Amino acid sequence: MTVDSMTMEPTEIPRSGLAVRKKERTKRQLAEAAAALFSERGYAGTTIDDIAAAVDVSPRTFFRYFPTKEDLVVAIGATSLDQFFEALKDRPPQESLQVALREAVRHSLAAGWEDTAKVRSFLALLRDTPALRARWLEEAYGNRDRMAEIIALRTNTDPSDLRNLLIAGAITLTINTALQVWADQDAEADASSFVYRGLHELAAPLLPN
Repeated sequence: MTVDSMTMEPTEIPRSGLAVRKKERTKRQLAEAAAALFSERGYAGTTIDDIAAAVDVSPRTFFRYFPTKEDLVVAIGATSLDQFFEALKDRPPQESLQVALREAVRHSLAAGWEDTAKVRSFLALLRDTPALRARWLEEAYGNRDRMAEIIALRTNTDPSDLRNLLIAGAITLTINTALQVWADQDAEADASSFVYRGLHELAAPLLPN
């Protein structure tokens, strides 16, 4: 083998990889633009044409990423939830579920709640728009199942076990409820503390130590 044959060419990102990154960037830009427009104009007052124009793409391109406006709203919160589930999976197996949940929230979700005006606006949008409430509830069932899978991995049990599903459903409902209660009042600026309080209230009767 000669020296010439060992010379390495600069590593190039495959075109397929670039295409995936571009699609993810466009999807994120559409979600961010929609969130800003919903806050400014309201959900009903924002059209798909408005959202597409804000990102300088066509409505046809919009529909490649999101079949409906409701799907787009779900996507606004999906990235942080994905990070939360990954953070929970990475917690040490010897930790109690209570501690693992709190740390996963701290290291994944809490930073996204620091812009309190933005979070309150998003939660008000969900609360006040019937179509979005229904879509968000549908998504909650999927999140419950994802949570049950993580609990099953930590306990070496079946994700479909009734106890796992009950605990998973209680956790997801607690987080959503704590955020909504926090958003509906102005007494406390920190959303994270409300979620931690909710998980603490849940923990005593149900979550395993």
